[in-house]
Amino acid sequence: MSFLYPGWFSLLLILPFILLGAILVHRSREKTWMRMVAPRLRKQLVREGSSTRLWISLFLGLLGCALIITAITRPYKGETITTETITSRNILIAVDTSRSMLVRDGSPDRMATAKAMALELVEAFPDDRIGVIAFAGAPVLMVPLTIDHMAVHETISQLDTQVIPSGGSDLYAAVQLAIDTFRKTGQKSNALIIISDGEDHSEKTSIAASQIREAGIAVCTIGVGSTEGGMIPDPSKTDDKFRDNQGHTVHSRMIPDALDQLARAGRGTFVPASSGADTAIRSALSYLKSNQQQGRKISVPVEKYQWWLFPAIILLALSQIVRSHLFSKKIPNPTTASTVIAGIILLGSTLHTHATTHIDRAKAAYERKDYESALDFFNKALKESHGEDRRAIQFSQGSSAYRLQQWDDANRHFSRALLSQSPRLQAESHYNLGNSLFQSGWAILNLPDERRTLNPFLELMRKIFLPKKQQKAQYLTKSDVQRVITHWKDAITHYNATLKLQPDHQDAAYNRREVEKLLKLLQDAFDQASKEINGGEERQNPGQSDKEKNDQNDGEQGDGNDPQQ
Repeated sequence: MSFLYPGWFSLLLILPFILLGAILVHRSREKTWMRMVAPRLRKQLVREGSSTRLWISLFLGLLGCALIITAITRPYKGETITTETITSRNILIAVDTSRSMLVRDGSPDRMATAKAMALELVEAFPDDRIGVIAFAGAPVLMVPLTIDHMAVHETISQLDTQVIPSGGSDLYAAVQLAIDTFRKTGQKSNALIIISDGEDHSEKTSIAASQIREAGIAVCTIGVGSTEGGMIPDPSKTDDKFRDNQGHTVHSRMIPDALDQLARAGRGTFVPASSGADTAIRSALSYLKSNQQQGRKISVPVEKYQWWLFPAIILLALSQIVRSHLFSKKIPNPTTASTVIAGIILLGSTLHTHATTHIDRAKAAYERKDYESALDFFNKALKESHGEDRRAIQFSQGSSAYRLQQWDDANRHFSRALLSQSPRLQAESHYNLGNSLFQSGWAILNLPDERRTLNPFLELMRKIFLPKKQQKAQYLTKSDVQRVITHWKDAITHYNATLKLQPDHQDAAYNRREVEKLLKLLQDAFDQASKEINGGEERQNPGQSDKEKNDQNDGEQGDGNDPQQ
């Protein structure tokens, strides 16, 4: 038996840390119970498990983890030999490396543009065999046809105008080399992509086009540079200008004629260098069928990880079964976290209160959604509780009142629960108090569904300032809107307090964002309505003084204190 990752022994060093962590957690839980539960209530609220069963469970869990670690290292026995099947096309990329490619009408010059286009083409054909030809006065096969695109990428990145010592630009020779290379493969799905400025000193473009038709290869061309062109630079000269034998400055421009002729002969396309050139060429070559051929032989290990993984799953499952109380004697009607309702259900924690009859009745009432009875029993249980137990009951009172939509009562109960010493109970009290405060403000607005538009508050806010005689229904006053704003700002404050205690509380973060949006919408609508109404009054009473306007507004709003329903 061998392992694909032989360092599995080092991974087993994790197990002692797991054991140490389990011991520390067990001790910490015992201390927490001693601190949280009064001695006289410990037998009623705490179900102590067998230490022997606990350590057997831990041993089974550690053994299961060891087997999982072994499975992760991918053990194998023996090997099988398989042969890859490659489905690809042959694509040669011919890059012009003549001196004219140094003209700076590209980004930053033609050579850099040509290399960038070539690299994009390599990315555009990830499953094909790609080769590279560099040509100037003569062509050179820099990379033979290969599926190793990393080698192709590195070669293209190193191309420059010094690769080919002979000067000039011979498109005919480049085409000849490509045809010869394709002929040696014995395959028919072949494509040549030429990246050049189009200058051809061989003057054999027509002959090259005829040979392309006879060979039946696809040809696409990319023109680099501009038709206006520019001067060819020469860093060895003081004025950085390249001159011919007569001393004249040499000017070069992109000539598309030869490139277009070769592309038409190869049933391809000619495109100028641009960000979409690779897409156009990929589309032009889409008609080429891929060749299927055998690739390299691969030795594949016969993995046996399942021999270790299946027992590991069994051991981990047994670990949980042994630790549970599935086969132990059940305690009748236990008052645990899973059966305490209201605030304790929301907390997912242990109830810090007496397991009294009132609590049991409250639990039953809450579970059958009889929230009025649950609240009544919680009120009775509160009278018999002391200390920290009262905070959990007050939280449960707030939960029951919230279900009954008694927002003021819910606010009061949740506020009292904030005095708890438990950070988790504090966090949940802040969160639920924020929800209750938002509902308190929303109850003041209480917009019907048909009134909820893109700006549901705007029309409502206009009614604040309209004379009462123009209203057929009750309307909000400024003080009502200020109460809503105050409630919602307080809700945001409590959501922030929740996130400070529990930064990963997603519900609090979401509710805070939504209330902030509604608060801004309400404030904007309020301000907009004020401006519109005040502006309208000024147009109607241009000669009225500010004091008279204020007196009139006060008189119009003096008896509108009933909230909009």
